[in-house]
Amino acid sequence: MTDVAAEPSKTDEYTKKRGDDNTLRCLMVGRLDAWRGFDLAVEALAMATKMYPNIQLDILGDGSDRQRISQWMKRLGLESHVTLHGKVPMEVYYQMMADCDVVLNPSLKEGAVTTAFDSMAFGRPLVCIDTGGYTRYFNNEYAALIPRGSREQVIKDLADAIVRLTDRDLRTTMGRKAQKAAQLITWEKKGEEIERILNGIS
Repeated sequence: MTDVAAEPSKTDEYTKKRGDDNTLRCLMVGRLDAWRGFDLAVEALAMATKMYPNIQLDILGDGSDRQRISQWMKRLGLESHVTLHGKVPMEVYYQMMADCDVVLNPSLKEGAVTTAFDSMAFGRPLVCIDTGGYTRYFNNEYAALIPRGSREQVIKDLADAIVRLTDRDLRTTMGRKAQKAAQLITWEKKGEEIERILNGIS
């Protein structure tokens, strides 16, 4: 059982501020450590923008891998597509979650990811590597679960998923299913599950 749950009530305070356009806005959040795979997402974005140029990626967070990611962006010519925001206040994070179209989590290992569950609550499709653990709460109806494999294959699969989600109707459908799924893994539901387990062993 993860120590993270969906909090649909958080979404009530935030609405999308930007107008709908043809730009796909992706959001990636977390400490910039090498094992989080942010470089995989940057490489995938470089591949995806060749097929669909109007993609923007906002990266929230800071860490030891920031310089390497910045160099990776420059080497791939992505300065106009990727913005490194560093650490931001929670209200800024929530507003950017409301404004984005897709959430990326290319982490190579993960127990539970607050951002992933927030994406569900906000009705945003998640693109992630299927690491087990928290990903058991997600399926391909409202997320793109990328199988673990070679670096080249993972990058290609991430790019393909991003391009597929440039389809606004698909994002809308997946987003609705994500929000519906979020209702099943709230803190209240998790509390009921814990209560059932404790009653079963008492």
